[in-house]
Amino acid sequence: MLTLNIDEIKPGMVLAHPVYNGHGVLLLESGARITKKNIRIFKSWGVPQVAVKGGSGSAESEDESGVTDVKISIENRLRKKFSDVLDDPVMAEILKAASRQLAKNLQTREHNHESN
Repeated sequence: MLTLNIDEIKPGMVLAHPVYNGHGVLLLESGARITKKNIRIFKSWGVPQVAVKGGSGSAESEDESGVTDVKISIENRLRKKFSDVLDDPVMAEILKAASRQLAKNLQTREHNHESN
């Protein structure tokens, strides 16, 4: 499984997790093959990234999968909290920044945990 930014996904890829909009409404089920129309819809709803099946040919460890799942969970929780203000471009940018920072903090904690 890979988590890709919305600009990196291509038609034909298969979702590893369902995709929700900022209001928690399901946009596309897990296992669905992504189309150009789906990508446009994701962009219009401000979906920053999606998890797709497959990868770069290397097997992903269970730990990496768990971290990705946590990142997606963080993103979904933030989207729910920001759902009533996502029409404001400033608030949408704050959401993106918060998401990046939380993901960075998660990676730092994981790295520190592995070092100990």
